[in-house]
Amino acid sequence: MKIPFCKTTIGEEEKKAICDVIDSGWVVLGAKSQEFEEKFAEYVGAKYAVYVDSGTSALLLSLNYLKDSDLIDDDLLIVPSLTFTATAEAAINAGYLIEFGDVDYNTLCLKTNVNDKITLPVHLVGNKATQKALIFDSAHRIERDDVKGSDALWCYSFYATKNMTTVQGGMVATNDVKAYEWLKSARDHGLDMGTKERYTGKYKQYDVKFVGYRVKGDDLRAAIGLEQLKKLPEMTKQRNEIVKRYNDAFGLERAGNHVYPILVNDRDKFMELMMEAGIQCTIHFRPLHQMTGYKKYYDAEYSPALPNTDFIGEHIVSLPLFPGLTEAEQDYIISEVKKTKLLYEQNK
Repeated sequence: MKIPFCKTTIGEEEKKAICDVIDSGWVVLGAKSQEFEEKFAEYVGAKYAVYVDSGTSALLLSLNYLKDSDLIDDDLLIVPSLTFTATAEAAINAGYLIEFGDVDYNTLCLKTNVNDKITLPVHLVGNKATQKALIFDSAHRIERDDVKGSDALWCYSFYATKNMTTVQGGMVATNDVKAYEWLKSARDHGLDMGTKERYTGKYKQYDVKFVGYRVKGDDLRAAIGLEQLKKLPEMTKQRNEIVKRYNDAFGLERAGNHVYPILVNDRDKFMELMMEAGIQCTIHFRPLHQMTGYKKYYDAEYSPALPNTDFIGEHIVSLPLFPGLTEAEQDYIISEVKKTKLLYEQNK
């Protein structure tokens, strides 16, 4: 049996939606993107949403908005080391100083005791971080009404492996109209009118309100997103069912439904055995403070200790988790994991 780590959820509906957009004659940022923004905002309980070309761009724009609006009075940002590079990368490229924070052993999310410093929490593997924050990296989590009543900017990713996809793409969800207007302009070079406004009807002279970015989404991918959004409740249901079966089998209480992590002894050996069994596993994540490009941001002698991150980073493995993973495939994965006898005894 061969089981990949993930499979695309794009099907005939998305293919037709793409063709319809092409046939319409308008493929760049326009009415379809606006419809996607409105329906996504409704799903997560936000008043507004801004579609961009990646989750990384969503983070970068949001961090720059917080700085531009003087909502952050300190350039130091606490970022978990146990995350994908995009989280810290966006903070650094937005001009922040970063300090790596440790994570909770069970949730894998940033620990709450960070001395009231400004944080960029990550909803890692789909678990909801508990901090009150100005911004969240929600690349791993898309749940109904998460943003309802929130003062934060929520940054989503629609990369091919995410809970829903536009192949490439991201979104910022917010309840703040000022943030919404700034983000809409910032994603499109800082212009005072959108692409659709500039290219329909009589010629309109535009102005550049501020120096912005070129990170806008497009109607082709938005069409995919609209179809994916229709499927998301069922895909989420399937993910939750797989997580429950894994939990029951391994005696764990994992809650996130984007990635299913376990801790193992001798990870290299475990990965080798799973590969021999035809099961593709991966790692979420190697800690950033151990990576070459981030070593200058972490000094073991002076920086805060990261015991949980160091331990988890050495032992963590992600099992296949995607809609369409059959019960027979799940049973095979469970059996092969147990057969290795490498599952860490203190998973809890």
